[in-house]
Amino acid sequence: MIAYAGDWEYGLGLVERAMQLNPHHPGWYHCVSFTEAYRRRDYRAALAIALKVNMPAYYWPHVLLAAAYGQLGEQQRARATLRELHTLLPNFGAIAREEFGKWHDAELTEHLLDGLREAGLKIAGDT
Repeated sequence: MIAYAGDWEYGLGLVERAMQLNPHHPGWYHCVSFTEAYRRRDYRAALAIALKVNMPAYYWPHVLLAAAYGQLGEQQRARATLRELHTLLPNFGAIAREEFGKWHDAELTEHLLDGLREAGLKIAGDT
C-alpha cells in the first residue's frame, strides 16, 4: 500500500524484504513490482513479473498479463488471456475502472486501462 500511495522505492523495498523472509510467499506479492515496471512503461519487465504470480484461479494475474500483452502488441496472447479473465470474471470490463481506482491514482488507472483496451477489452464508460 505504501508503494501504491506513491512511495514506490520504500514500498518495493518492503515487498522485496518480505519475499526474502518468506520464499514461499503468495504470488500476489509480485503485483507491486509489476505495477512499478508497468508505470515506468517497461512492459517486457512487467510481463516477466506478471508471469511469476502463478495464481490461475485468481482474476488479477490475468488482468495484469492482458494489460502487458496489450501494450506490447501481442494480440493473440492478449486475447487468450482476456478469454481466461472472462471465464473467471465475465464483467471485468464493467468494473475495471473502479477496481483499478481502489489501488491507483487516476493517471496510473488510465494507463492500465489503456493496456487492456489494446488487448481488446471493452471498458465501461468509454465512448
